[in-house]
Order: sequence, then C-alpha cells, then structure tokens
Amino acid sequence: MSVSGGRRSGVEVSSHGQKSSLCEDGLEIHQGGSLWARWMANRYLRRTNFWACRIDNNFSVTFKAILRCRPVHQTAICRYMKDGTTTDLWLDPWLGSRSLLELLGGQLDRETGMGLTCNRIIRDGVWRPEGYTYTAPLVEEIHLITIDASQTEDTWSWADPGTGGGSGLFCFRSCYNLVRTHHDQAEEVDFIWGKGVAQKMQLCAYRLLRGRLMTRDRLLRFGMQIPDAKCVLCNEDDESMGHLFFVCPVTWPIWTEQCAQLRGGVGMDRDIRSILSWIRDHRGRDPGWTRRARVRLAASVWHIWKEHNRRIFEGLTTPYWNST
Repeated sequence: MSVSGGRRSGVEVSSHGQKSSLCEDGLEIHQGGSLWARWMANRYLRRTNFWACRIDNNFSVTFKAILRCRPVHQTAICRYMKDGTTTDLWLDPWLGSRSLLELLGGQLDRETGMGLTCNRIIRDGVWRPEGYTYTAPLVEEIHLITIDASQTEDTWSWADPGTGGGSGLFCFRSCYNLVRTHHDQAEEVDFIWGKGVAQKMQLCAYRLLRGRLMTRDRLLRFGMQIPDAKCVLCNEDDESMGHLFFVCPVTWPIWTEQCAQLRGGVGMDRDIRSILSWIRDHRGRDPGWTRRARVRLAASVWHIWKEHNRRIFEGLTTPYWNST
C-alpha cells in the first residue's frame, strides 16, 4: 500500500467532518511533524507552494481533497513570525489570513518577482516595509503583526476562527463549525472585497470579520503585558472587538448615522455580520446603493480602528472626527 493511501483512500469531501479532517491534514503538512506530512510535502510541494499549487490529475485523491479545502483552511491558520526567512512574501497567507499577492489583486511586482521571503522587509527583529512599492498600501497593517524573537523559526498554528486565539493546536470542533458556516462567510468576504473601496479599508474590515484585529482582550490572551484592559475610547468596559466597534458609546453613533444615511437598519444587532446581512437584504435597491453601503461599512471600520491606534500610539483623547 502506498503512503498516500495509508491514511485515507477514496476520500469524499461532501461531509463537514471529512472536510474538517482534511484541514487537519493540511495543517500537519505545513508543520511537517510526521513522516506522512514530510512525504506528502516532498512529493507534491518540492517545486511549488501549498497555497499556489494547482490540482493535478496525477495527485493522490487525498492530496487533491486537501487542496480543495484550502479556502476553509486558510481562514483558521496563523503564521507566527520569527524572522520571516521561511515565509513566502507573496504566496503565504500571513496578512490577516490572506496573501500579499491576493491583497494586491494578483498584481506581482515585476522588479522583485516570485521567490522572496518576508525577511526582505524585516530588519533586526522589526518590520521595515517602507520604501517598497508592493507593500506601500499595507504598511500600517504589517506593523500590527507581532514578530516573536523567542521562536526558533516561523511557524504555522491553528487559531479559533471566532477569536483568533487559543492554544495553537488543531481543534476539530472549531474547524467543524467553520466548515459548516463557510458558504455564508465566503459570501460576506466577497462583498467586503468588492470594487470601489481602498485596499487598506477592505483589509481592516476583513480582519474584523475574521476576528483578527489586535484588541486588548486578544493581546492578553496571547500573554502580552498591557497596562489596562479597558477600552481606549470610552474607558468604561473591557476592550474587545465587539465592544470597540459596536457597543462603545463613542463608536456606536457612527453606525446609527451611517445606517440613517442609507435609510434604515438602526435596529439591527450590534455586530458586523448583522450589518452585512442587512446590506445584503437591501442590495436589490440599486447598484449605486450597494456600492455606497460597501464604502460606508469599510470606511467606518477603518476610521474606528485608526482612532483606536491613534489613542494608543499618540496619546490623544479627542476623536479626530470631532476636531475637524
């Protein structure tokens, strides 16, 4: 019996449980912790990247099924940076579960080409993306990614799709729930990444949807020492993505104003998926209305997050939208 058939032959990927198992196999191939994982990587990925690998008819049934599960797998895997030497700059999804090539709309920088690793934009353990045309639209987001010098190398880890935190070990339950809801989430992602919105705003809204923004509750979950867990905007309740964007008395009026401008939606639940659902339910009005709704959603998320960072890094206390 061949190695490829020893684990799971004749795989059918129709059930949620089977897809979850295939996601676990994909993580194992990334981590290379078993003989089977190293054999699969050596046979199929010797000259290509897992995320860019095209499905070939000569691949085993198992490996083809694993590749077809990449959209689900990608949303729940995290890249922890040490020095970037083993992380592909263009193809690996190290930017909020998306690759640099994907975020730039598939436009490859001709001067650099493929084959670069992230250590090109890291110097002395610090991000240095400034000065490169291909990272210019994403400089602020790149600086928010933590570089952990205590690690021995760049590593892949599993993160709970709802929080982005957790132990780093694969969780079958969280993966099963992710597979079960992946269709609806894919539609939400497609809406966020539609045309007409600045990429930096799209990325910020996408990271909020995926639960990947580094609010204070997440920093504490990752073991970082911070002076205070309170929301930096209202200083009343503990800071989380849900509170910061949709409950905080400083930011919720932004949403009520945006919804009023779009004629309705004020009574919706306070979370991004409810807002997306409301927009989708009303998108039939006209294409212009849908485009305006997409812009208002992404811009609101972006400016709230920008104000959050402004309070932390510049020590300011008055929202800039009140001072202009």
